[in-house]
Amino acid sequence: MQQTFQQKAILQLEEAKKKELALSSYYQLYQDLLQIQEEAAGNITASLELVDESVMFDSLHSGKPQLSFEHLSIDPHLFTNLVQRILALLIAYQEEEVDIPELKEDDVLEKALQCFQETQSMEKTDLLELAIEQALMPYLEHAARQVMPHLDTKKWLRGKCPSCGGESNFAYLDAEGTRILVCSRCRYQWRYQRTGCPYCGNTDPKTLRFFPAGEKKSHRLYVCDHCKRYLKAVDQRVAGTTVDLIAEPILTWSLDRAAREKGYQ
Repeated sequence: MQQTFQQKAILQLEEAKKKELALSSYYQLYQDLLQIQEEAAGNITASLELVDESVMFDSLHSGKPQLSFEHLSIDPHLFTNLVQRILALLIAYQEEEVDIPELKEDDVLEKALQCFQETQSMEKTDLLELAIEQALMPYLEHAARQVMPHLDTKKWLRGKCPSCGGESNFAYLDAEGTRILVCSRCRYQWRYQRTGCPYCGNTDPKTLRFFPAGEKKSHRLYVCDHCKRYLKAVDQRVAGTTVDLIAEPILTWSLDRAAREKGYQ
């Protein structure tokens, strides 16, 4: 049986654990999370009823993402159980003891809608919000796989995802040197200009920089002094291989630390 992207990422994190023993707990958390999401994805079978492709194109042309919350066809019971599992996992990795709250389906769905509408990829500190965000990902990925193959997004060139409206938390330069953004929510990939901040739209070269990183200088950290945001990326031409776009944002934790030490978020 062919491995899924999540399974491949789990194996990469397993290899990282052997090399970086001090970070084994950090990598194990993400392995457990990916495993839960992988199992949840197997239970999501809803088929989207697609609108006319001309309507989809018009929506894309006007800068409107394709997916709405209703497109996710969330089963309240299954989703609440998924949130509960992820929340219990996150709590288990906390240094201080935290009680697991009793979740009500209506409250969880309301918070899920709020989470869907909040498209920024900023790091969350509330464990329930984080659990809901992670629980939405299999649903968003499932919906994106059904909708986006029908659309040509080469001219999108916007900072937000054309599928779900989410922000990117990772990027890569392909064989032609094109910068490709990866959605932090549905993992859809789309083209973006080489010079420019995908978060605030800033194109002033005086306030945009990038720092090479990694042994081969294959990784880079794009920073914007206008909005003080940063974006991690890998140049696949330098790396010499196609990187795992699920595992790589996790494995490049040192770039996150470097960016935050410089005052970016």
